Amino acid sequence: MANFRKSFNFRNGVQVDDDNLLVDSVGKVGIGTTIPTSLLDVRGNAKVVGLVTTNNLFVTGVSTFSDVKIGSAIEIESSSGIVTATSFYGDGATLSNLPTSQWVDVNLGLGFTSIYAQGNVGVGTTNPSNAFQVGGDPYTGENGVGFSSVTGGVRTSGVITATSFVGSGAGISSINASYISTGTVGLDRLPVLTNAKLPTSISVSNITATTFSGNLTGNVTGDLTGNADTATNFLGNPNITVTSVGSTNISASGIITATTKLNVGTGGTSIVTLSAGKIGVGSENPTSDIQIKKATGSLLEVISDSGQARVSVGNSVNAGKSSGLVKFEANDLSLINNDNEGDINFLLNGNGSSGTGKFSWQDGSTFVEVMSLNSGGNFSVSGITTLASAGGITTTGGDFYVGNNLYVSGNIDGTVVLPTVFSGNVNATSGVSTFVDVTVSSSLLVGSGSSLGIGVTDPLFALDARNETALFGTIGIGTDAVYSGSLLTAYGNVIVDGSIGIGTTYINPLGGYVQLYAPLTEIYDGHVNLNSNSTVGFDTSNPKAVFDFSNVGAATTRPVMIVPNINNSTITGIAATPAGSVIFNTTTSKFQGYTGTAWVDFH
Repeated sequence: MANFRKSFNFRNGVQVDDDNLLVDSVGKVGIGTTIPTSLLDVRGNAKVVGLVTTNNLFVTGVSTFSDVKIGSAIEIESSSGIVTATSFYGDGATLSNLPTSQWVDVNLGLGFTSIYAQGNVGVGTTNPSNAFQVGGDPYTGENGVGFSSVTGGVRTSGVITATSFVGSGAGISSINASYISTGTVGLDRLPVLTNAKLPTSISVSNITATTFSGNLTGNVTGDLTGNADTATNFLGNPNITVTSVGSTNISASGIITATTKLNVGTGGTSIVTLSAGKIGVGSENPTSDIQIKKATGSLLEVISDSGQARVSVGNSVNAGKSSGLVKFEANDLSLINNDNEGDINFLLNGNGSSGTGKFSWQDGSTFVEVMSLNSGGNFSVSGITTLASAGGITTTGGDFYVGNNLYVSGNIDGTVVLPTVFSGNVNATSGVSTFVDVTVSSSLLVGSGSSLGIGVTDPLFALDARNETALFGTIGIGTDAVYSGSLLTAYGNVIVDGSIGIGTTYINPLGGYVQLYAPLTEIYDGHVNLNSNSTVGFDTSNPKAVFDFSNVGAATTRPVMIVPNINNSTITGIAATPAGSVIFNTTTSKFQGYTGTAWVDFH
């Protein structure tokens, strides 16, 4: 075929054979068809060697690609079949070969589905050693609670508190007997007593013993049958038969009366009772109603096996109103004046002469004086001394306890350590109050006109932490409510003297005042207004024009700008289009500009 070095212009199109190549009058090109429906219509296979760039690609049927990439979000590798994407959305019911959780569904046919853990379950620990474990493993000495699936046991490192316990107590090795308030202990559980003292009071129904060896001291209510080498201090009205008293045989039933004198011991050196009503112990001729005289170590005991042990002194019988008592009951010793008009007087130097004695209270286990009051009026309690002349209290050591309210009319100087939980109000009208730690379980109130400073001693505003760092979950400014899920809600102007970073914990010192580190920035139903002398630059801090995109080619892999893509039908529906508008017409594949009256093609 001859070569033609000349340009041809076919105004109504050109056709090669029937359907090999056709160019119609409107510029549509058809290959394999005489009726092209697009600018380029190829019927059959097409091969392109080089880069194909298209805005939209529609494929029907089966298409084969080596590798497919859609932007930077989706990639399909032909060699491995792996699909990589930044995220997946939708129903994942048909996904398989996913890592399984240890929680397993079990359907036992009971009308519901349960789950169980294939491994151990831990709360407060990432390494549970027991079937269910809270905190550390108590079986290895750590603090926690463990439930063992092997032994079925429960072990805890702390105290177990419950309203009741049910089951065998065979494993309990020690119980404090003072906590046992009910129940019966059989006699077979009592130990054999040898040269031991029984408790002060024992109440049993019957005691039967073939032989009792040793001394029995105390009161017996009931019958005591048998032979005793010595029996003393019988109370009540017992019938007593004594085979021998000294060298005289006495057989008595009822009252034994001595009309003149009763002596026990040689000449009454042990006990003597006179007809005048005087009793002497260790005294042959008592000069007082009851007189105890010993060379050393005298002791007078008033003992009651139960209830009260009392000594009454006064003008009334049976410890009446006009009497005083010394009483011991339930581990307590009391000094009582029954007369409601009388006093209890303690006297030093009772003989009328002056002296240096004192009232002293001591701890009997150590004989250390814990409290004293001397004749000069000075009172001391374990290091706390009151001076009678000054009227003050001075502590030289130890603790000072107040069982109720403490009122101080003056100042409290020095360091006061408050308890962990402090109930009440602290009100300081002046000065600086310093606390190491303050925990507020309700509201922390700062009065109107007052300031709260953190890290500063001269707060300038209601809340001043200018030298410190503050962490907040949600902040509301100029509002009494915040949007759900928002971090900052502000009504009014927000002024920042510095930089703001969004989506980052680092502010680039060479960047702008507002720095966004986020995959997407969205504005809903809003506007961005740049006032006069404002510019927009891409990868530059000094734009040379209103819009400066001169550095786009060097800074991104997509160095293009796309104007709005609009078809003819959409263009017709646009109202009040301003002059100077630019679009790409997808119907005509032309860049167009609006003159104010019509759309004009750029090419």
